[in-house]
Formats: sequence, structure tokens, C-alpha cells
Amino acid sequence: MKKIMFWLFITSIIVFFIDWGVVGIKLLNGEYDITVGAYIVLGCVIIMIIYILYRLFNNRCPHCGMIRTSNGKYCSFCGKKIDD
Repeated sequence: MKKIMFWLFITSIIVFFIDWGVVGIKLLNGEYDITVGAYIVLGCVIIMIIYILYRLFNNRCPHCGMIRTSNGKYCSFCGKKIDD
């Protein structure tokens, strides 16, 4: 699940920047109908927020329950080995 969420996050970042580039070009050309582009960007932002919340709440130590700040093999709070 972590790999799927990570690649979905990376894809949404790429689509976000491409779409904002397209929206910017449309605005420079005088086309002001950017609703589809705005909805795509909104979807990308929602996916990014969901991924950040997923990482925040699912990156806990199974032994002490503290939120881990790194993805190391050992918990920085209790020092026990993390089995992924």
C-alpha cells in the first residue's frame, strides 16, 4: 500500500505542474475557460493531502506508538528494531 500511495503522490505532483503549465498558457492566450484544469489541480491537491495524512498517521512505531520521524530500522524513541 505504501508503494501505491507513493507513486500516486508522485504522479499527482507531475500532473499538477503540467496542468498548471497548460492553464497558464491558456490564460496568456486569452482563454479564460479553465474549469477543467482547475478541477484537475484540485484533485491533485486532494491526493497530495491524503498522502501526507497517510504518512503522518501510519508511520508509527509498533512498540511504543510514537510517530517516527525517519524511516530507519530502529525507533528513535524506544530504540527497538522496526520490522517492515
